[in-house]
Amino acid sequence: MNHNLDLLSIGHFLLYLCLGYYIKHKYIFALVLGILWEIFEKILVSNPYTLYLLKEYWFIPIEYIDDTFDHSVTDIIINMIGYTIGSNIK
Repeated sequence: MNHNLDLLSIGHFLLYLCLGYYIKHKYIFALVLGILWEIFEKILVSNPYTLYLLKEYWFIPIEYIDDTFDHSVTDIIINMIGYTIGSNIK
């Protein structure tokens, strides 16, 4: 079983599928957006106060947000697969 894929991977795929459908063939933009989001997530969970807020109030369990590097890379790959498919839907 690949622990880098989870339920939120479907969300990543669908979000970037829609992004690709509406903003076509801007692959660098989509890649940079995905990388920046993963960095933003890491910053959020690295700060004790925002980590507390996420644990206390966010609807997504913290184990889905506090990703390993491998999981973040997998998320970016899933993003780009969704974006590529969305960009090529006519």
